[in-house]
Amino acid sequence: MKESDQRHATLTIADSEEKAFMALLHLMYTGKLTPTTESTLLVDMLMAADKFEVVSCMKLCSQGLIDLPMTLESAVRCLDLPCTIPLAAAIKEAAKTFFAETYKEFLSTKFQDELMRVPLAGIRAILSRNHLGIVSEGAVYEFMLRWACSQYSNSEERHKILSSRLLPLVPRVLGMNDSILIDHPSGIINFTIKREKCYGLFPLGSMRSPPFHCAGRRFYLTARCMATEQLQIFGLSVNMLEDKGAVRGTVGYKIGVKTRPSLQFVTKHISSTTTDSKQPVGCRVPWSEFIADDSPYFIDDELHLQVHVKITPQPE
Repeated sequence: MKESDQRHATLTIADSEEKAFMALLHLMYTGKLTPTTESTLLVDMLMAADKFEVVSCMKLCSQGLIDLPMTLESAVRCLDLPCTIPLAAAIKEAAKTFFAETYKEFLSTKFQDELMRVPLAGIRAILSRNHLGIVSEGAVYEFMLRWACSQYSNSEERHKILSSRLLPLVPRVLGMNDSILIDHPSGIINFTIKREKCYGLFPLGSMRSPPFHCAGRRFYLTARCMATEQLQIFGLSVNMLEDKGAVRGTVGYKIGVKTRPSLQFVTKHISSTTTDSKQPVGCRVPWSEFIADDSPYFIDDELHLQVHVKITPQPE
């Protein structure tokens, strides 16, 4: 139903649309919005006005939504508004601001249940507009993984969303960039550490990667500078976190480093343990050899690492 000079019209509306439609009629005949503090009602009115192509009402409802405080429900719905809605971009911006400001403490346990229902655009607003550098990047990754698992049952789709839409929003506080495969029995994870970060490890420093998952178990890579009785050593180790109820079996590890001049990954460590083992596995190289100006381990001042983890479940 478009605005026109027609005297008679027949409309069919759903029961759920009745309240919004009556408010829309009031707006059409009075030119004024029904006083309300319910942003969800304004969203309903806006969608009804869009459905019946009442442009003047759409504009008033849109402006009202921008001016009125949002709720979780209205903000979620506003993120999905079609671009044909007047002021759609401004409304979506208001919704994103709502998410960012309401969930500044998004790692708090009191928000976890409701945040698992927030769509991707809302999560991106929260991650992109808050100062993530002041919190544990490991906790942020854990949050993203829980959210992605609750939203995407397909592991390939989940990995795509994480790697392309969410992970780029998280600052790499430790200087390790990663490519994470989730819930597969075998995963290859790539890390990059800048030379200046490696310099900063001397004499007894360490850095830890964000966690990565394989067959339901969590792992992380540690890079550190250590001292022995004779010399300083650069070491890499893969650590497995304790996960109750996760798959049990044999864990195969392989750690590779990309070297010059071949620019290929060279295996520096390969081993196998059980999921019951809590001992980290890894490799070492003398610090002086590792950090030398002509070190084969740095390519364009970056250290490129590759970790391959494979879990073989034990027979039942």
